[in-house]
Amino acid sequence: MWPRLRVLGRRWYSPLNYNTENSRSLARGSKVGRAGRFGRGDWIPPQTTEPIDREIQPEINLPTEIPKDLPKSNQITERHPCLWMLSQPTLVVERRIEYMNLFLGFEQANQYALYDGNGTQIGWIMERDFGIGKAIMRQIYRLHRPFTVDVIDMNGGLLMTIRRPFSWINSHIKSVVVDYDGNETVVGESVQSWHLWRRRYNLFRSDDDGDFVQFGKIDSGFLRWEFPIYNERGEISGSVSRNFGGFFREAFTDTGVYILRMDGMDNIEGGPPSDQPLTLEERAVVLANAVSIDFDYFSRHSGVGGGGFIIGGGSADI
Repeated sequence: MWPRLRVLGRRWYSPLNYNTENSRSLARGSKVGRAGRFGRGDWIPPQTTEPIDREIQPEINLPTEIPKDLPKSNQITERHPCLWMLSQPTLVVERRIEYMNLFLGFEQANQYALYDGNGTQIGWIMERDFGIGKAIMRQIYRLHRPFTVDVIDMNGGLLMTIRRPFSWINSHIKSVVVDYDGNETVVGESVQSWHLWRRRYNLFRSDDDGDFVQFGKIDSGFLRWEFPIYNERGEISGSVSRNFGGFFREAFTDTGVYILRMDGMDNIEGGPPSDQPLTLEERAVVLANAVSIDFDYFSRHSGVGGGGFIIGGGSADI
């Protein structure tokens, strides 16, 4: 069993049995806040229901039925508009082309399209981009910069928010859900664990007492494109997989397609599949983790071999 650590105001990370223990403490922010006006119907994104680009994902045939044994959630209920999205067993996230980044090296705000299991777009994942100050900060801090990302539906309604503070080395990203009254709740977080060549994350969910309890770890090898999520028994409870989009796209653009599986998969190497599906809170953390993986390892400015090299990945078998 993993230790359940509760330290007033602070928490020790990395309780997992890695080859080298790497524990550190980070302050925990407030769990409940108020949502801003962004995403409450004030902004309408581009309207499209086009399926995912076939050049990036040629064969898309994902399961769409809601798991009948989905664990009951106490923090995400019918009062949260993200319920229907997080109930999907599979989500597809596609990063859009940043033309100024491609031709001028100008770091733009990240933008992703969100698809359901049928390949039909159900929303957007948009980095907030307000004011010239934010644009300047992106050019200076690049991958170290803080950002806030909103997950919105096709009508501009806010589903959830992903927040990352400034970080020099390890990224630390939080999942925040919002109800119909605008109340925000932090339901979990993804914390990167530094390693010289491996790609590691610790995944936490927030319980009713305000504790952050670890539910999974990611320990992917050098330049791997598969990120299986292991539970405390060493079983694979989910995964984030990046698909190969062609040599030109990988070498010269930041575009990428990520397949988010919210249950155990038999065809993923490294461990047996788990028969217990992820909770809604844990799925929100997996979605935030996919954004973190894209930012940390597959940005043109990451400098860690994000494009051009594929080891144990390529086109995911869906």
